[in-house]
Amino acid sequence: MSKYEPLPQFLASAGGSIHRMSFREIEQILGFKLPKSAYEHEAWWSNNATGHSHARVWLEAGWRTQAVDLAGRKVTFELTRSETPNTPAQKRDPWGCMAGTITILPGTDLTAPTGEKWNAEQGRLLNE
Repeated sequence: MSKYEPLPQFLASAGGSIHRMSFREIEQILGFKLPKSAYEHEAWWSNNATGHSHARVWLEAGWRTQAVDLAGRKVTFELTRSETPNTPAQKRDPWGCMAGTITILPGTDLTAPTGEKWNAEQGRLLNE
């Protein structure tokens, strides 16, 4: 369980789909002080789960941040999907941008040797 898990649990239990919260309120819910970067960089509050365990927790629970106010130390959480919180996020395509760029014909065995000799096997460097 992530140390940020109490936040989406609180949001779900509080009812409603929009919550404007101060950073101090969030710290009270979590039981620890937010990192310095949360106070200095809007990017900390971004809805990007890649490399951000804190964002991953609220995104997977169906919440998104908006209206980040660093000077006023406030952020708004909005419920973005109707599924119940803690529903696992849909798995992404492992091929990403490469999906559909390669076609392997039926009956092709990619593990079968081709019989072709590599340059190194023939004692040659590169394309001699």
